[in-house]
Amino acid sequence: MKNNLFKSVSLTLVLSTLASCSESWLDPEPLSFYEPNITFSTVEGLEGALTRCRSDMLYYFLGSNGTAVSTELIFSDVAVSAISDLSGSQNFTSDITPTSNNLFIGTNLSNAFWTSGVSGSSFANAVISRLPELDLDETTKNQMLSRAYFHRAWRYYHLTFQFGDIPFVSKEITTPKLDFRSVKMEVIIEKMIKDLEFAVENIPERDDWGKENKGTCLMLLTKYYLAAGEFEKALNAANTLINNCGYELMEEPFGTFENPFPDVRPMTRNVLWDLHRPVNKSISANKESIMTIISRYENQDSRVPTMFLYNFTPFWSMTDVNRGILTPSKKNIGIGRQAGTAEFMAQYPDYIDQRAVCGRGECFIRPTYFAEKSMWTDENDLRHDRKTGNWMAMEDLKYNNVNLLGTDDEKYYLKPLQKYADDGTLLCKDTIRCWYGYPYYKLWVDDVDRDVANGYKGVDYQGGPGDTYLYRLAEAYLLRAEAYYWLNDYAKAAEDVNRIRKRAHCTTFFSAADMNGLDGMDIIMDERARELMYEEFRHVELVRVSYIKANKEGTYQSPKSLADESSNSYWWHRIVKYNNYYNKGITTLHGDEYKIAKHNIFWPITQGNIDPNLYGRINQNYGYAGYEKNEPPISSLEELEASGQ
Repeated sequence: MKNNLFKSVSLTLVLSTLASCSESWLDPEPLSFYEPNITFSTVEGLEGALTRCRSDMLYYFLGSNGTAVSTELIFSDVAVSAISDLSGSQNFTSDITPTSNNLFIGTNLSNAFWTSGVSGSSFANAVISRLPELDLDETTKNQMLSRAYFHRAWRYYHLTFQFGDIPFVSKEITTPKLDFRSVKMEVIIEKMIKDLEFAVENIPERDDWGKENKGTCLMLLTKYYLAAGEFEKALNAANTLINNCGYELMEEPFGTFENPFPDVRPMTRNVLWDLHRPVNKSISANKESIMTIISRYENQDSRVPTMFLYNFTPFWSMTDVNRGILTPSKKNIGIGRQAGTAEFMAQYPDYIDQRAVCGRGECFIRPTYFAEKSMWTDENDLRHDRKTGNWMAMEDLKYNNVNLLGTDDEKYYLKPLQKYADDGTLLCKDTIRCWYGYPYYKLWVDDVDRDVANGYKGVDYQGGPGDTYLYRLAEAYLLRAEAYYWLNDYAKAAEDVNRIRKRAHCTTFFSAADMNGLDGMDIIMDERARELMYEEFRHVELVRVSYIKANKEGTYQSPKSLADESSNSYWWHRIVKYNNYYNKGITTLHGDEYKIAKHNIFWPITQGNIDPNLYGRINQNYGYAGYEKNEPPISSLEELEASGQ
């Protein structure tokens, strides 16, 4: 793995032409879609391209300072933007346009998703196109081709369900091409299924951590089969993955037990805590891990900090008296980020440095009421358990400001936070950004680079690098439950959902009767929200189900049919039913109202990707400026092949 990473670094000057990076590959330029021109002529070059595909996944997940996955979450039922003092990330009905330029909407849609997705597929296409030129045995060629097929299919899975009908590029482009056309979603899905079927038969069953394998291909193929309405095939693929590939759900604690703050926040060892420790994600003892994305401190050239503790946890240290957390006597000195230096601790030995315990906390996004509270219907659920330490509530923090000492409020020092004073006064006005619970076991990642002596200034407990799951077996059970649901086998669907719940120590379970009808799909998606919180690309999965449901009902004609005002897509159903912010009259302290529209199910193609395509037409999505210029998309594999894309 390390050798491959070094090869990737040595190829940077060559590969950067394809990625068209201005300063580094982490800041790609949209025109890279049209002007890749690198020739790959050696096995090392193609292996470097595949390594680049893997490293590019880090940016896809974490993007602009860890916020890429945030964008996926706030277009769903489980989260909203929490930057309550910044306009432009709450009202999606007006703020999302083809020329939007803010963190969540402009930067991430253009760079983290569109450009990074297209860049990854471009590297895969280079491998696909150049392999026939190399003198390799068929087994090696087929394995490399399978890896490239997986990476291309993984990118297009997300791009298709984020942007709808998009251009599909099937081969390496070595000269400028300005006549791309959009391709129907169903055509891309059909093509990706063919590729992944080949990959499943030819890729190694297991490989080094961080490398694609048969399990990753089966997981993605299952999703594509579901999208295509091939439910029996989806069931068979999921069965193979679950039963025949050597994976198992982890049931007991394993690996390295980390108990980072035993004196102030002791962790009770449990399987879920161990399962989500970065140090345990890529070890042989972990039978649940199918593929991980590698990011570690020791890999100097590839590590990317998660920044989970910065982006996803409450802004508990806000000191503004009009927004932050006050003491029960309504003073604003109750909690803060005071220095935890040796000299400071010698003076205040009982002081709790809550930056270390729960992160700096700036809160870019926050969970909805559903994700924080109402979906947790079983009090024994280990995933929402404060007793073990898996779940962090605001009341688990303490008034820690040493300025309380020697004042009338000294009695509150190191006592649990209170949301309300004794007279009922709210002690935190900005509860959107400063007060909510979250899955500590998912988000706490040690930030050892916080020490200036280690060479990183200002990291300040934001969440360091750590291996990330791309796929693990728990999701395969939930995909199989979905296949059973679409096949009307509600008992089997309930059994798979309950399998995940049993591992989480739940004591309430679902029956076949519960799974019957629309509520059955809600049960499955609820369980995905619980099990895959901060792991899955939530918006993508909701759009995929919307696409399946519309096709089954015969209402799907084009992306517009899921996005127009007459639609009632499954994505929209979840927004209306479970997101307590959008279109409910909720405003931030800044006065911005949370709004979302039906057409926001798909994101706009950024204008910077449409305009350079002078001799073809990349269609815009319904509801956004430019839609009226659309032309008929490519509608079959035969037409796609004839187009030369």
